[in-house]
Amino acid sequence: MLWKDQLLSRSFGLFAFAGLVTCVPEGSLIAASADHLPKIKKENRKSVAKTDLKAKEAATVSRSAENVVVHSGGVGRALNAAVNDGALGRRSVFDTPFSVVSVGAAAIQARQATDINAVFAQDSSVTIANSGSGAASGASFKIRGLAVDSLNGYKVDGLAIPYWSIDLPVENFESIQMIKGASAFMYGFGAPGGVVNFEIKKPHDLSTLSLEAGYRSDAVFRQMIDAGGTLIDRERLRYRFSFSNEIGNLFNGGTMRRDGVTLAFDGKITSSLKWDASMFFMKTLQENMINTLSIASTVTSLPSVSGRTQLGARGSWKTNDMKVVTAGLTWEINQNWHSRLSYRYSVLDEDFPGTIMTMTNNQGDYHDNAFFIQRQWWYNQIQEVTEGHVDTGPFRHDIVAGVSWEHQLYDTDANATTNTVISTGNIFNDIPSLSGHTPADFYHPRLYHYIDYQQIAPFLSDTVTWHNWSLLAGFRYTWYSENDFSPTGARTASHRNTPITPVFALTYKVDPGLNVYFSYVQAMQSGGQAGSSNVNRNEVFAPMESSNYELGIKIARKKWSLTGALFRLDSGTGYTNAQNYYMQDGLARYQGVEINGAFAVTPRLTVSGGITYLSARYQKAASAIIGNHVEGTAPLQASAQLHYRVPRVEGLSLDAYFRYVDSMYDGAANTLSLPSYRVWDIGANYALPVGKHHLTFRGMIRNLGGQRYWTTYGNMAALPGDPRTVSLSARIDF
Repeated sequence: MLWKDQLLSRSFGLFAFAGLVTCVPEGSLIAASADHLPKIKKENRKSVAKTDLKAKEAATVSRSAENVVVHSGGVGRALNAAVNDGALGRRSVFDTPFSVVSVGAAAIQARQATDINAVFAQDSSVTIANSGSGAASGASFKIRGLAVDSLNGYKVDGLAIPYWSIDLPVENFESIQMIKGASAFMYGFGAPGGVVNFEIKKPHDLSTLSLEAGYRSDAVFRQMIDAGGTLIDRERLRYRFSFSNEIGNLFNGGTMRRDGVTLAFDGKITSSLKWDASMFFMKTLQENMINTLSIASTVTSLPSVSGRTQLGARGSWKTNDMKVVTAGLTWEINQNWHSRLSYRYSVLDEDFPGTIMTMTNNQGDYHDNAFFIQRQWWYNQIQEVTEGHVDTGPFRHDIVAGVSWEHQLYDTDANATTNTVISTGNIFNDIPSLSGHTPADFYHPRLYHYIDYQQIAPFLSDTVTWHNWSLLAGFRYTWYSENDFSPTGARTASHRNTPITPVFALTYKVDPGLNVYFSYVQAMQSGGQAGSSNVNRNEVFAPMESSNYELGIKIARKKWSLTGALFRLDSGTGYTNAQNYYMQDGLARYQGVEINGAFAVTPRLTVSGGITYLSARYQKAASAIIGNHVEGTAPLQASAQLHYRVPRVEGLSLDAYFRYVDSMYDGAANTLSLPSYRVWDIGANYALPVGKHHLTFRGMIRNLGGQRYWTTYGNMAALPGDPRTVSLSARIDF
């Protein structure tokens, strides 16, 4: 293809430009003080200092959101990161009475992350379920043993997007946040595992330009441009533009191309009325990549294979085309109250003439089925939120009230081909192929209206604070409707629900850096859908209810920080039975404890990590699986990171990452166990001033030991984990 022929010239042309100084990975609980960074010229210090004279404690110096970052708040400052808590408003991680993780652009850069798995890999409650680099279905993970809802669990700037088997280019976002546990009050219908929110890079006053080029094995080249500033004046029109591109050959024989563009504007209409608008566009092309590897119920063990094993059929391909457009008005009513009105339109088109492989025995034999399908999703959402506070005697009331309307349309392919076997073989000896076929032999898409969802939801919460105590109480009332259709246009099912989902939290702030809380929240989620490999393919089930209890503590000190939570979540559940029918009945209970923390051993050495113990079992289900472990849940996970700023070489930092995942079952019958695994990563960042600019070189080796392991989200499906890979990049910030 032409783009392959032009690959080297395009990539190395941009590779001449590189650099960004990021000495403090914001999402990894690592802090620095000014004397540990490369010297900044006096004229730069003066221009930056003008924007940051309000708080000596913050002592933040930054030319952009990803520039040189200097904080004196210590290790615990990461808990001060602001997160979008939906109907709870915008709060810091520290003040949110749930387990929350926020990873900023600086940390994303330092980790050389190109997908969401790499962003959250060091969180011990996250279980990687799929390989973003190795599979056409994109990166995915579980939170405390539960998958994130592809249709409702992923947000951009707090509003829903369709996130079906895709990877968003993380380079285009300011921060990525993960809220754990049931979340229906905050965001509406969605799976109870949690919510992931991507924050688009926002406009700023200073004119900035950053260029980056990178490489990762086996031969993928990456380019990025980030620019922002003022077009008219800082109050009338500001902008931010970000472009990212990846193109090349993957480690498992696949090829890919990904383009992501964000464009954001904001300005003032009057002194109290602001407007903003943003656009996000993404196009991807993947070739020779597998969707998933299904496993027959007779398989009781999986042979160890390298992540470099080619499981996708040569000649198969997949494209995704996503558009997200948002517009908003913010009214500063007075110094205590403001209101925001937002509108979001998003659409996702997927074309996938590919294959789905099924392993039939313990020796690695397989048959490969045609999996040729086209799908489309359209979302429209309008939301109004008013926030403010009032005092009544000794009590302070922080109130959030609003209403949300959301309409989702989901079209699928009436002519989807999934049952035709086109090749057989063994994963150790054979490479799947279309066996003389071309996509045109099977791919004749005919879209039909499959499901439409609509929800209208008013919500209200009040956080009452008295001395060191805070009581949060709120509810969301949802009018939910769902209609399911057959290829003939006949309506096959209809679901109507009007649930009230409450939230309750009691917090005691022992001191400004120590918070203890108890929270309870209910959630509702759309019913499950039978997968493409199930006998009852595309069958849609009724909504399910779940509830989450959490007792937690958050400590933020200068030299150390700690977050811990005891949790229990009861959720309706779905699974594939022995006859390969997807079923939705019964109850699964997820309960456990997670602890994460960081400690500045010396001014230059920081140690951080976490451990999560999880017990996830079926409480009510078919008699054959009651008491079994929920599939795809690891009882024990642990992670650790060392961050060291090298003395005498200012700007050079070294990182080491470790992750342990316990053995787990794949399939509700618990007949197939996947072994535990350990993965080591190492990385380095070298930041230095070049005249008035800043240059950064980065390197990362993932899976240093070449560990072979399997990842799974359950439902008798799995994929090999990524092999040893190398990432390099250079970036210059003007």
